[in-house]
Amino acid sequence: MLVNETGTIFSVTKTTDSDGVADYSFVTESPVPAFSQSRHWGALAIDFTTDSEILDPQDRIWLTVAHGGLNVTYFVEEAPILGEQAIAIAGIALIVAIATTVLIRRRRSRRLREFSNIFGYAAELLAAGDEIRQAIYNCYEGLVSVLQRRGFLRRDFETVREFEIAIRQALPIRDEALVALDRVFEEARYSSHELGESERERAKAALADVLRAIDELRDIPDRVPEGREDEA
Repeated sequence: MLVNETGTIFSVTKTTDSDGVADYSFVTESPVPAFSQSRHWGALAIDFTTDSEILDPQDRIWLTVAHGGLNVTYFVEEAPILGEQAIAIAGIALIVAIATTVLIRRRRSRRLREFSNIFGYAAELLAAGDEIRQAIYNCYEGLVSVLQRRGFLRRDFETVREFEIAIRQALPIRDEALVALDRVFEEARYSSHELGESERERAKAALADVLRAIDELRDIPDRVPEGREDEA
């Protein structure tokens, strides 16, 4: 019998083998606290009684009344390094990380496609002989629209510098390609002289370089600024 100061907790009946030995153990299962938790069970001991006629009656009485019981040896199972709950949380975190990566890549792919379409259309207009200033200005307006819609540029922006910062955040390509593009925009928007074939060729070269840089960017890990791209 497994006992504490309040009385018998568990009892088990065993038959000894030919050597007079019987194995026994007391085990709890969740949610019952383990016997090693003394705050719950208190001091435990094991008492014996027997009705074996092999023993002298006086010995049977002594075993029941005066033996005093055995000290308890505890075997505590080691907790697993990673429990089921921890594994589940890690699995969910991994799924969220993968889903986030896929979402970011898809958003970046859509953004790059938008920019490519704008630059490509402007290059086609210039190649077809359309008016240079208007083709470049339309390209600029298209970029402003995309940057504002995707949260890179505020609606009421006032300076060229704001636009330059925004496009570099949204399109982190080679800076020399963006510098050449900046010059094309500045000349088309602020110059008063007539734009001729030399300006057309410079604009076409700048647009072609930006398109090449975008293609290079497709194989580079995302660098989406924090808080951007809330809109799919």
